[in-house]
Amino acid sequence: MTYNIIMKKTIPTLGVTSATLINTLKRSGKNIFTLEEAAKIYGKGTHATGKFLSTLLKRNIVVRIKAGIYLILQPGLEEVQLSNWPIIARELSRPNNYYIAYYSAMRIHGMTTHPLLSIYITSTKRFRDKKINNIEYHFIFSKKENFWGAGIFWISKQEKVIVSDIERTILDGLERPELCGGLVEVIRGIWSKQKEINWVKLKDYSKKFHAKSVLKRLGFILEKLEINKKMVLFLKKELSTKKDYVLLDPAGLKEGKYVKNWGLRLNMNIEEITESIWG
Repeated sequence: MTYNIIMKKTIPTLGVTSATLINTLKRSGKNIFTLEEAAKIYGKGTHATGKFLSTLLKRNIVVRIKAGIYLILQPGLEEVQLSNWPIIARELSRPNNYYIAYYSAMRIHGMTTHPLLSIYITSTKRFRDKKINNIEYHFIFSKKENFWGAGIFWISKQEKVIVSDIERTILDGLERPELCGGLVEVIRGIWSKQKEINWVKLKDYSKKFHAKSVLKRLGFILEKLEINKKMVLFLKKELSTKKDYVLLDPAGLKEGKYVKNWGLRLNMNIEEITESIWG
C-alpha cells in the first residue's frame, strides 16, 4: 500500500512570522527541518509550533514528510524536493538501519544521469512505500546478514546520507536490474565507473554475496567488456562448481542460447549492448 502526499501548485505569500521561520531555516541550510528546530525559532512550545506549522501546510509553504519532519517548498518551485530526495529518504527511514540503493545509488555515484521518479531504500525494517508529489519512495527489506556494503556519502556541506557503495550497487543491480532501469543501464554503469571500482572489495563482496547467479552475470559482462581479466579469472574459479543455468537478464523471457562457460542463457542481444557502449 502506498501513501500519497500531493503538493498543490500554488504560490503562497509569506507573512512576517512565517517568513522569519523559513528564512532562518534556509540560512542554516535546512530545507528539511524538525518540529523542535522550528520551535526554537518560533519561540514557543512544540504544541503551539505544531499548530502554526499546520497553517503553513494548508498554505502549501511546507509539506510534512512524516511526523515531526517537514520540507520547505519554494514559491512556484514545488519540485524543490527533487534536489532533496536523498534527505527525504534518510528521514523516512530513521531511526532504523537503511541505505539508499539500486537506481538511486547509481544516480548518486554518477552511474546514470536519468531523472528519478522512484527512490529505492534498503532497510532491515519493513516499511510501506510512500509517494511525495511525483516521487515514489520504495523500501526493500533486507535480512540483517545481507545488510552490508554501504557507507556515508556527503550530498552537501551540511547533509549526509548512507548509500550502497559502487561495488555493492553493482551486485544489487545485477540481482535485480528491474530496480535499476534494466540490465542495460547496469552494464553501462559498470563501464562508466570501471576505473573507480575497488576490485579487491568487489572480489571480497562476491565471496559472500547471497546470489551466485549475480557472479555469473558479472563475470560474463566483464569478459564481454574486456574489463579486469584477473577478476574474470577469479569469478570463473569461484563458479567452477555451479553447473546450473540462469538468465542473463532475470527480468527477461526464458529464451536464448546457452553459454556453458558462465552457466548463462542469453535472453538479450549482448552484442548490441557492447557496440553501443564502445560507440
